Amino acid sequence: SLAQTSAMLWLLLLAASCPSLSGARPSLASPRLRRLGARLVSRGMGSLSGPKCRRPDMRVRHGDLAGKFDKNSFVQNDMRKAAMKLHTKDQSKEGEQEERKPLSQWEMSRTSVLRFLVDSKVVHSALDELASKNPELKAIDEVSEGIKRCDAIERDIKAILDADPKLQLPNPGDQALGYAKQLHALAEESVPAFVCHYYNTHFAHAAGGRMIGKLIADKHFGGETMEFYKYPDGKNPKELLESVRQEIDNLANTWDQSQRQSCLDETANAFKGAGTVLQNLK
Repeated sequence: SLAQTSAMLWLLLLAASCPSLSGARPSLASPRLRRLGARLVSRGMGSLSGPKCRRPDMRVRHGDLAGKFDKNSFVQNDMRKAAMKLHTKDQSKEGEQEERKPLSQWEMSRTSVLRFLVDSKVVHSALDELASKNPELKAIDEVSEGIKRCDAIERDIKAILDADPKLQLPNPGDQALGYAKQLHALAEESVPAFVCHYYNTHFAHAAGGRMIGKLIADKHFGGETMEFYKYPDGKNPKELLESVRQEIDNLANTWDQSQRQSCLDETANAFKGAGTVLQNLK
């Protein structure tokens, strides 16, 4: 039919204008094909103008998992800008820091993975406990049920130890314990500062953390995703984080400027805290 021909023509012209799509060749856009397209357009069958074709950008932006952009969002604007300054150029095209040792060169032995999981549980346990105990964070805690990671971490630790009886459960690292202690102090001193750590930790795990999870899975578990990187009922972490983002924005709307600034000022410390756990894998 003419409608089907129009649809096929549009796909061919799009492919011709963007060789990166399906390996299409520019020769598809012959003069005869373009003249046919012009006639169809004149009959109201479609348009030859469309969005510019760009190669996909696989790097993660800080707001990508935080739902539809809201120009009034404290998380998607202020917190995002503060975080972008601390990303490396290979992590995001908006990153300002120099590139570091590639993930592919990290050690990631089974022993180091165990240490990573044990230290991750220390940090996530602190985040969960502190969010559940503070009345100001009640709404955030309630919508965070799907992103809490402690049970998943415990399942991963058990599975690794069961699979290799020679491995022993390591003690938590001093730096992870120190970071957890810092979180407890922050929750008492400044809720906005604690919120910075809370959101950035969960966002980082759902975004760039998945790349780390894939490398571990490919190296040690035949590509099987660890529980740490799975979410309840196969849900997309984007949906779960969106609810958290909204509640943080609701809370931030009650803060004065100094409280908002105290949240933003903690960004570097939040990144440093995450680094105390990740260093186990390097």
